[in-house]
Formats: sequence, structure tokens, C-alpha cells
Amino acid sequence: MKTFFKTGPLLVALFVCSASLCYTSYAGAFKPVQKTLSGAQLTRAKQLFAEKCVKCHGADGRGQTTLGEMFDAPDFTDKSWWKEDVKDKRLIESVRNGKGGMPKFGKKLTGQQIELLVTYVRRFGK
Repeated sequence: MKTFFKTGPLLVALFVCSASLCYTSYAGAFKPVQKTLSGAQLTRAKQLFAEKCVKCHGADGRGQTTLGEMFDAPDFTDKSWWKEDVKDKRLIESVRNGKGGMPKFGKKLTGQQIELLVTYVRRFGK
């Protein structure tokens, strides 16, 4: 019991600091993503989209693939889909945690890669 009282406050302090760091980094993930991509970023975003998204969403973003139709993938070129006020937070969460038949990419992609994909997907709506 004596040992807990000596280390207990330290453990609580470590837990609080760890929790606040997790909250900060998690909350920071929802800052608005950049709206433009450099040439290198665009190349990387296209590559990521081709590797992770094309099977369902199609290279043109319309979702008119066999898997896209099976899982009801959205048509990123449809202006009415974007009128739903699709926020960066919603797109990031969908990529990170999956949605419907979409797999989770949160452990397969970095936060920066997810933001690149979100910025790239937004290009389909323009």
C-alpha cells in the first residue's frame, strides 16, 4: 500500500499527460485538410487512390464498379452528394474507421496519407 502512494500520483500524472497527448493528436486530425496539392502530393494521392480506392470507387470516382455497386459506393462526381455539406471530419472518419462495406484504413494509412486522399477525393466534386 505504501508503494502505491509513492508511485500513484506519478502514474496518474502519466495517464493524464498521455490522455491529453492522445486527445490533442486525435483532435488535431480534424483540422481542415489542405485544399490544393503540389505536383508530388497529387502524384502520391493518385497512387494511394489507385491502390486503396479504385476497386470500389473507380478511377473516375463514380463508384460504378462491381464492388462499388455491391457496397453502394458514393459517386464523388455527383454534385448532389457534395451538397450534403460533406465535411473533412466526416471523410477522414470514413477512411479511418470504414463505413458500410468500406474497410478501415486507420491502421494501414498515416494521417497524412488519409488527408491526401480526402483532398484528392474533393477534386472529383469540382
